[in-house]
This record gives sequence, C-alpha cells and structure tokens, in this order.
Amino acid sequence: MNAPVLNLATASSTGQAVKILRATTNEIVVSAARRPEGGWPDLRLLLDGQDYATIHPGSLVPGDATVAELTIPLPRLPDGRPHSVAVMDAATGALAPGSYLRPVATTKALRALVIYPAGEVYDHDKVRWYRAPMEKLLSDYFNIGDMIVYDSTLKLLRYAHLEPMKIMNPTEADIERYASEFDYVFVRGSNFIHEKMEWFRAVEVLERVKLPVYAIGVGAQASLNRAIELSEGSKRFWSIVGDRCAAIGVRGAFSAETLRHNGVKNVEVVGCPSIFRTRNRDLAIKIPDQREIRKVAFSLRREFDSSYTANPETYIRNQRQALLKVDSQSDMVMSSHGEQEEKAFFLRDDAAKAKAVAEFVHSGWWDGPDDARMREIYEKKLFSFFDVERYDEFARGLDLAVGYRVHGVLPAVAHGVPGVLVAYDTRSLELAETLKIPVVPEAALAEGGWRAVYQEAALNALSKSYAQSYDRMRNFLVANGVPHRM
Repeated sequence: MNAPVLNLATASSTGQAVKILRATTNEIVVSAARRPEGGWPDLRLLLDGQDYATIHPGSLVPGDATVAELTIPLPRLPDGRPHSVAVMDAATGALAPGSYLRPVATTKALRALVIYPAGEVYDHDKVRWYRAPMEKLLSDYFNIGDMIVYDSTLKLLRYAHLEPMKIMNPTEADIERYASEFDYVFVRGSNFIHEKMEWFRAVEVLERVKLPVYAIGVGAQASLNRAIELSEGSKRFWSIVGDRCAAIGVRGAFSAETLRHNGVKNVEVVGCPSIFRTRNRDLAIKIPDQREIRKVAFSLRREFDSSYTANPETYIRNQRQALLKVDSQSDMVMSSHGEQEEKAFFLRDDAAKAKAVAEFVHSGWWDGPDDARMREIYEKKLFSFFDVERYDEFARGLDLAVGYRVHGVLPAVAHGVPGVLVAYDTRSLELAETLKIPVVPEAALAEGGWRAVYQEAALNALSKSYAQSYDRMRNFLVANGVPHRM
C-alpha cells in the first residue's frame, strides 16, 4: 500500500472523532480528530470486510493540529472495485460514519437514485412536468420552482442512468436492485427541512442500501426566523444523510442552524443549484443603465399560507401594488410558477378562468370581476411553462428579473440577467445572503416599483461574487466526492 497523504490545509471537523468523507475506487479520504487526552486514534482500514491496513495518524500529523484529513490510496482489485470500505477505531472497534458503503467508481458509467424528483426527465438532464390531460394540469398544484431546482441539479451531476428511489412502496426486489446496481443517491434541493416533512420509508431503504447520499442545496422553510423542531423521522433521515457524506449542502445560514439545532452537525452553506445551471464560472451578469431596461419579469407568488408569511393581508396587498407599479414602468411579463388560477389563463380554459376570477375577487387580488388592469395582465402579459427549457428561452430575453419567486430570479441570473428578490420569508433572505442577490422589503417594491430598488452597487456585488459562489458549490461537490460536471 502507498503511504497515506495528509492534508491539513483543508482539514475540517465534522463533529466526530473519525469519519469517512468520501470514497472512490482509487482512494478513501478520512477525517480524524485528536482524542481529548491528546493522542490520535489508530485506524483499521477494511476492504469488503477484510483487514487491509492499519493507519497511525500520530506518526503523520505534525505539530499541534487537532484535526487531519488523510487520503489513503486503495489497491486495484481484480474486478476493479471493492464492494465496501470501512474504517474502524483500532482501540475501541467503533466504526466511522460512512463505513461499509459502496465506493464510487471513477471510470464506469454511474447510476444514480434521486429522492423526491420533480418532473419527467428527458434528453438526459432536462426536466418537464409529467404529461397529463388538460383537466389534471388545471386541477393539480405543483411548484415549478422545484422542477427548476431538479433540472439544475441534474445539470451539475455526472451520471449515465437516473431513477427515482421508491420511498412509499418499495418492494424487496427494488431494494435489492438499488443495493447491487446503483452508485449513489441524491436528495433534490427543496424545502425539505420542516416540521411536517414526510419521508415515508426512505430511512428503511437507505439503511439497507449502502450507498453515499448527497444533499445539494436543501433548505428550511418558515415565515419567521424561528427554531424548527423536526420530527423524529426527519431527524433520523438527516442523520443518515449526514453519515453518508462529508457534509449536507444547505442553501443558507438559517437552514444550517436548523439542522444543527436538531442534532445534525456536518452541514455546509452552498446556495442553490439553480443559479449555477449554465455551468459558467465566468458568467457576465449584465448591469444596464436604468434607461436601457425594457423587458422586466415579475415573478408571482400569490399563495400566502403561514409558512411563507406572517401577515397574509399585507402580503397580498403589497404584491398587487408591486405588480401594477412594475407594469407601469416597463414592458412587464408576469411569470407564474404553479398556481392553479394562473394556469387557467395560461392554458386559456374559459370555465377555469371564470372560477379563477371569482377566487381573485374573493381574496382581494382583483378589485372586482371587471378589474381592467389585472385582466389585461392576465390575458396579455402572463408567462408560465411546464418545461424548464422554456424558462431558459424566456430568461435570455429579459433585462431584469424581480419578484417573489426565488426560482423566478436565480435561474435568470444564471443567464446573466440582473435580479432582485423581495424579502418575505427565511428562504428568500438566506439565499440572498448566501449568493449576494439584492433583496428588498415588500413595501419598497410596492411603493416605488423596480426603479426604486434597482441599485447598481448591489448588483455589482452580485456580479463580482458570482465566481466565488460558483467555486464554493464546486468545492463542496469535490470535498463530498460527488460526481459532477462543474
């Protein structure tokens, strides 16, 4: 065996004395921490359950370092790969988290499993909503933002074959096939960290399927910055994910603190894949003079339950005023991201449109059934989509993206379009902070429109920090051993 390589420059504590950070068919990378009494644990490396080597970090680590990262080369086995690798504390016999997982192959075509997909995949990494009859499209609510995040994540990952992992009704045959035929699992980035999240049988499947699990840009959801107490099932799920990777990638500080509060310590803030979907580190974000801006997209979030806003009446009033103000200042297009009533207008179903107008009037979104300005916007200035590629085409023609939808702004920025987010919940605020997206109060957009919130200094900060944000996401994928294309 070649000597282990020590890396102190990138060593970081995971909250555990020994942890497998990543493992491929070429090498295994282990984080080790000094014991409280000052010594280092000796490590037994096992391949397919058999002793392969004993590593002595104490003979490798210089000075008074407290944490070290060891890269241990693996042998070339006859069939090309070990089926499992494990690291054990030689003194206590305690297994390091991440032990007995199947190492990721560095050369073969990889097969990936996704937990909670959001749409139908075609042409390898493109996502559209599931094809359905018109009446089902009109009646079903689905969040197009989830579809954008899923599509964006696929564009970052390297795989040859992709399947959804069954978590509601997996059969024994499903679980056996996952364990024997697949290489890794990933959790699509979304609002998965909250009190009501349901993981069904995901914990059972993951416990039996010994594969690495990657979470990339997941987040907590709350209208206010408050402590979130996860269910025991959610805590167990995130604990397993944390054990199967170097760190769970979250979109911001609030999400990171929420997982830590619930006992999951190895988290890292990475932002959201949607802003990196074009995989262009040297992206040039245009920051035109206000006088040059013509085409502005206003992203709508008309839904307003308590998980998004603490004051629904003020929220709906501010959004209506902002929409009308932006419309008066530019060639505006209102982008809708899943609300059923807006789909009725986009799909031009007269019966559904009549029901939608009744709902608009009831909620105070329209002044009445004859609200001429709102009807003109809905009839002539509404954009929606069921295929993420259509949004890319739409975004490339914009001068500015503003509004209430994170995924009405971030994927536009990915095409070099300046973007401004409205601050109304923890998700918007933490993503804005992580990615340096200009964020403004609801009232500011309502009172002054986009001209009042278009600040070149803030947009310049976004432009200058983009490469750094890109590198942070890429470095996270590398540190976790995630097969990627960034």
